[in-house]
Amino acid sequence: MASSRSVFSSIRTESLASRIVNQVTEALFSGQLEPGQFLGTEAQLTETFKTSRVPIREALGRLEALGVVTIKTGAGGGATIAQGQPDQLATALAVQFMLIQVSPEEIFDARIGIECRAAELAAEHATEEEIDGMRRLLAKVTAPNQSRRASVERILALHSAIVDASRSRTLITLMHALEHALLNLFNAVEPDASAADLRYESLNSILERIAARDGEGAFTAMRKHLMNRRESMIYRLKQASGGGATGGRDLASALAQRGRKGRASGQD
Repeated sequence: MASSRSVFSSIRTESLASRIVNQVTEALFSGQLEPGQFLGTEAQLTETFKTSRVPIREALGRLEALGVVTIKTGAGGGATIAQGQPDQLATALAVQFMLIQVSPEEIFDARIGIECRAAELAAEHATEEEIDGMRRLLAKVTAPNQSRRASVERILALHSAIVDASRSRTLITLMHALEHALLNLFNAVEPDASAADLRYESLNSILERIAARDGEGAFTAMRKHLMNRRESMIYRLKQASGGGATGGRDLASALAQRGRKGRASGQD
C-alpha cells in the first residue's frame, strides 16, 4: 500500500481544490489508494500538496460529498478513504435518473438488461432457501385485497430477490437504483387486472427455470415477462396521457399526469 505522500504531487501550478480532487480520485482508480486508507490530517495534507488549508478544506468537502473520503474531526481526526456503500450509490443514481428525466422506455430497457442476466446467474447461484423465499414472495403477490402500492412493492420485492440471488454486486446496486423509479412508475398507472393471471404464470415460469438450474431458460423467461410488461406499461401510459406517444416523455411527466388525474377525480 503506497503512502499518501508518495502518491500525490505538488499542485502549485494547477487549479488547487479541483486538482486535489482529481489526484485523489485518480489514485483510487489506479489502485494506489485503498478503502480504509488514512490520507492524513488537514495539516499533513497541506504539506503533501504544498498549499494552504483553504483549498484542502474545499477539496475534502468535495471528496466527502462524492463518497470518496470520510472525515473525522477533533483529536485523532483526518481524512480516510471511504468503505464502499452500494446503497448510497443506488440512492444517488436513482436521483440522477429523475434529474436527467429518463423516460419510462429507458427505465424498462435498463431493467431488462439487469434482470435477464440476474435471472441467469440466479439459476447458478441461488440456494434452496433463497428459491423457497422467492416462492413465498410470489404467493404474497397473488394475495387478495391488497392496496395498489402494497401489490407493487411485493412484485418488486420478488424481482429484487432474484437479482440478489445473482450474487452480482453491480446488478444488485443498479436494481436498487431502478426500484425507486419503478415504484413510482407502476403507481403512476392503473393496474391491468385482466393480465394478473398471465403475470403470475410468467413469474412462476421464471422461478421454475431458476429452481431447475436452467440459466438460459431463466434468461428467456425473464426477458419474455419483462418485454410484455414493458409493452403493457407504455400502452397504459399512452392511454393515461390521452393516447399520445411516450417517446421522450420522462418519468416526472408521467407522475405529474397521474397526479393531475388523481386531483381531478378526488383521489389521493
